[in-house]
Amino acid sequence: MAFRDFGDCPAVKPTVLPIRGQKYSFPGPGDISGRTWLRLQEIGGLTMQAAKAKASGEDFGLDAEVLSDLDQDALMAELCGETLQTMIDDGVTGAEIQNVLKTLMASHMFSEAMAELVWNRQGEAMAPKRKARRGKAPAPSPSRGSHATSPAPPEAETEAAEAGETSSEIGTS
Repeated sequence: MAFRDFGDCPAVKPTVLPIRGQKYSFPGPGDISGRTWLRLQEIGGLTMQAAKAKASGEDFGLDAEVLSDLDQDALMAELCGETLQTMIDDGVTGAEIQNVLKTLMASHMFSEAMAELVWNRQGEAMAPKRKARRGKAPAPSPSRGSHATSPAPPEAETEAAEAGETSSEIGTS
């Protein structure tokens, strides 16, 4: 079997985000440049390193600038496309634009499920995982390269169980 031309593969749908009753459509992963995708991967790696350092009580040394203002403007322009100007014209607030950027970055760096978590939290911090609160070491996470069988983000499952909902057939958590 031969590989199909990538251009013949089904296109990835754009990300559509609702803001105050208006739906805004943003370029999907297949519509951003390779340079932007690589930059997002670099930012994602630094974010993961910082999170691990913080969780273990280490100082990550965030003195270095990860993304210059110029780079951030270019990233925002590519992730939002022409929709950025439409949002500005519609009077979308800075907080809403910031959440759009965080959501789009999560979508491109991780998954659509993670992007939904970011969007629906609208800036709220994620609850710590149950094992971390109990002082246990977190389970090793799968490598970034294994996407074929990646489960839904564990935070989504943890939230339902922590809310007292039935987490199994035999009871609640």
